[in-house]
Amino acid sequence: MLSRLPVLLFSVLLPTLTLADTHVLRVVTSEYPPYEYLENGEVKGSHTDTVREVLSAMGYLPDIRLLPWARAEATTRAGSSDLIYSLTYTHDRDSYYYFTDPLSQARDVFFSRRDSGLQWQELDDLAGLRIGLSAAYSYAPEFMDWLTRGNARVTQISQESPELTGLRMVTLGRIDLFICEESVCRYLIDQHLSEYPELSDVTAMSGTVGAERGFRAAFSRQHPRGKQLRDEFNQALKTVRSKDAD
Repeated sequence: MLSRLPVLLFSVLLPTLTLADTHVLRVVTSEYPPYEYLENGEVKGSHTDTVREVLSAMGYLPDIRLLPWARAEATTRAGSSDLIYSLTYTHDRDSYYYFTDPLSQARDVFFSRRDSGLQWQELDDLAGLRIGLSAAYSYAPEFMDWLTRGNARVTQISQESPELTGLRMVTLGRIDLFICEESVCRYLIDQHLSEYPELSDVTAMSGTVGAERGFRAAFSRQHPRGKQLRDEFNQALKTVRSKDAD
């Protein structure tokens, strides 16, 4: 009976050892097409593809969950999630995360009705207008400073899909402008045009609001190897991109 005990213990421990050997990383993001979105129960999107490929090249298996953005950030800051994407760098966020090199570039623009006749060269050209923005998005500091000085009437949108809501509010005349990452809102217009044909009346205005910024992934500073994982991620990202370019 005693001779069977080591075998029994090994059989009990084997599932745990196997799980540990898979090097699973807990990854979180939020619905933000075309970069990340849920399709048939699976998280997909261009940034999702990059993150999966890079982590796989590092030898890790990503367990990717789609959460509301505030919860995704909270779990990563607390260390119950290891990695978050896609987000831009800010000084405040830097105290919680080790940021990777950019996955892509973010370009924020204003969307307006085609018949509005609105144009702008500098933000003061838009003084007094009704401007909508996503409550969960981090915009350029100079734009937020301009808003703080009371130069526009601001509507913060916190619905489940704030970008789509903002675009529809423009079509309904409830706001004059909606500021949005250009690729995201162009994608949403294309995807929802049959459902909301009035979106054809909305167009992107010329001019970038603030400088282009990088959409990045970020490892939690609570992870004991967070900085090392960030460095490994950056190296693997370079390798993956060089192979894609060949």
